[in-house]
Amino acid sequence: MYAVASQLSWNLLASAVMFAVSACVAVWAWIAARLWQRQAIVPYQPRRPVPWRAIDLAVAAACYVVLQSGIIASAVVFLGPEATRAPAIYDATGAKTEHVVAQLMSEGNVWALLLCVVSAAIVAPISEEFFFRVLLQGGLEAWQHRWRRQMPTLRRLFPGGLGPIMFTSLLFARLHFRVAAPQFNVRFLMFLLAGDAVARVLALAFAVGWMRWRVGATAADLGWAPGNLLGDVKLGLAAFAAVAAPVYAAQAGLRCVLPECIAPDPLPLFFLALVLGTLYYRTHRIVPSVVLHVALNGTSLMLAWLGS
Repeated sequence: MYAVASQLSWNLLASAVMFAVSACVAVWAWIAARLWQRQAIVPYQPRRPVPWRAIDLAVAAACYVVLQSGIIASAVVFLGPEATRAPAIYDATGAKTEHVVAQLMSEGNVWALLLCVVSAAIVAPISEEFFFRVLLQGGLEAWQHRWRRQMPTLRRLFPGGLGPIMFTSLLFARLHFRVAAPQFNVRFLMFLLAGDAVARVLALAFAVGWMRWRVGATAADLGWAPGNLLGDVKLGLAAFAAVAAPVYAAQAGLRCVLPECIAPDPLPLFFLALVLGTLYYRTHRIVPSVVLHVALNGTSLMLAWLGS
């Protein structure tokens, strides 16, 4: 029975790889044709600079940090200090660089699987795209817009949205850096993952309310344009087809050359973030980048599930 299930998993994986590579080649052929005809791949759609400033970004970030701190404190109260304490002494060879989600999926627990899907494939992409692209990148674009008029050198060094896209992508990749660590208690990991999802939702709701109340941000400022929903979904899926195979190939290649104590995620995610940031800069809407992010995270979960 195990052999049959293993063979089925490999067949599904091989089919998924073939489909991903074929879709990637097709999209890049279309991109090459557009470039050859000197047409824009994604037409630029300008909008007014967003109204929030650095203090508003700091308030939104502080809200998220406070909520995350509350989750950790709650874990100590409800689970006890023993469940939340990392092993004082552990075998370094047994430490892993796996993401918490991958660790929980390997447990074979249905509730853990559902929690991983909700947290990693739905909540995390939406919240990260809102905070990184809409708030941070949008704020940096507004700052750049104000200073470009006074500093011609800035226009030459960072044409278009290059500066905000690069900075946001570097920060995004840095926050996904991981090294080998001991395995924590499964109940603690589930509590943290569930708490993180709740904290992200509350922080997002607070940030939206703050920006609308404090600076009068509109739906367009916040990246929401329902009239373009279908086209944005198609754009996000096309971007996913273009980057999925290269991202996974780069991750697999880095895993072969990097030390086992370092996760290979940051570099592929940096290039992914460049695409996410470019999508947002060209459209100034959140849906394309969210669709790409959701599709990639969902595919990663499926691969982790097949592997387990």
